[in-house]
Amino acid sequence: MILYSRHDCPLCEDAEETLQRLKITYHFVDIDLNDSLRKKYNSRVPVLVNENAKELNWPFTEDNIKIFVSL
Repeated sequence: MILYSRHDCPLCEDAEETLQRLKITYHFVDIDLNDSLRKKYNSRVPVLVNENAKELNWPFTEDNIKIFVSL
């Protein structure tokens, strides 16, 4: 699981806390360190991407995440 995010983003922090609470392993990717990622995700973060390259855009709930993990 990848979490496209940025530092100093309250919504991103909420997403991380939710993933941690659910004990879901994820890789944090700071979109501000890559121009193409910043262009793609700038106003959309946080965004989860699963192993099948499916995206889940914010806002998402614990239930959304649980379903998304199984896709």
